[in-house]
Amino acid sequence: MNVQALLKQAQKMQSDLKKIEQELEMRTYVEENDLVCVECDGKYHITAIKIKSKNLEDLDILQDMIAVTVNKVIEKAKTEHEQELAKITGGVKMPGAF
Repeated sequence: MNVQALLKQAQKMQSDLKKIEQELEMRTYVEENDLVCVECDGKYHITAIKIKSKNLEDLDILQDMIAVTVNKVIEKAKTEHEQELAKITGGVKMPGAF
């Protein structure tokens, strides 16, 4: 493969990565349990926290469940981002990519 073809392939990969990153940023991720529902966007920003329980007697448990659920939804978003980018890069970690 000559240098020009290699550069063209790299430019296409860069374009594909940018497109996938833009699409991923538009996605919404949801994680929920019996007490809370948490949503985040593709930039890992929490966009909603919904308390599903009307009984708020044990705030310690509720606070713990919010933290756990927030961490799970962010992990879900990161995992999907990594999987989508790996489809283009063949699993090679790209500098500057998520």
